[in-house]
This record gives sequence, C-alpha cells and structure tokens, in this order.
Amino acid sequence: MLIAVMTLTACTSVAGITEGANTTIEMELNENYDDTDPFINEKLFCVSEDIDSLTVQGTFEMVGGTGLLEVKNNKTNEVLWSNMWEGIVESDGFSISLENLKKAEEYVVCFTGTEITHAAIKAAFESDFVQEKETPAR
Repeated sequence: MLIAVMTLTACTSVAGITEGANTTIEMELNENYDDTDPFINEKLFCVSEDIDSLTVQGTFEMVGGTGLLEVKNNKTNEVLWSNMWEGIVESDGFSISLENLKKAEEYVVCFTGTEITHAAIKAAFESDFVQEKETPAR
C-alpha cells in the first residue's frame, strides 16, 4: 500500500512542478471599474523556483466591446501569451503553456477592455511554486 501511494505521488510531480497545488488569480470588473476606455487591470505573480513549463487553466467571460488578456514579463513587457475576445462571451475556457519562467522575474496577468459592462477572469496555475504578489519589486 505504501509503495502504491509513493508511486502515485511521484507520478504527479513533473520537472519540479507539483500538480494539484494551485494559485488562482481572479479578476471581476464592471462598468464602474474605471471611467477610461480602454481600462486596464493587472495582477502580479512570481515563481519561487525556475520553471521550464507551467500550465495555466482559465475561464473568461465578458459583456462589452473587446477584451485582451495577456501574460507578460513585468519588467520587459514581453508578451508570453495573449488572446482577444469580442462582444458577449458567456464562459470560454482556455489553457496556457508558459515556458522558462525565472524566479528572479515578475510576471503579470493583464486585462485590457473596451466598452466593458462585465468581465470575469480566473487563471489557475498548476504549480505550488507560483505566488500572487501585491506590489512589484521595482
């Protein structure tokens, strides 16, 4: 029995990433969020260890004009992933594969929206090495 449990535990850990331990970033916005158009909302995160590959599972919903969701390096503004939606999006699932994240860097999930009545974003990082940050280091 102990060997079976140890084997199953070993199978859930790949390249230093422990599956099942998630950090989740959530954003929910409405037309009262900001009076500028487009408006931007960002959430910072970092990793406590260098990670070769990181999977992010998410959902996106929106009522509005356009919504651009990006994952970027906070210092260099390099876009690691992006997707755009238009109009009414009831619930769209997405999967992101981020490569070569470094523990010395900060990253940001960035939403840019136009004519937004409602937007909700949820991004679950499949690693216990991911931590949401309140303020940037710089």
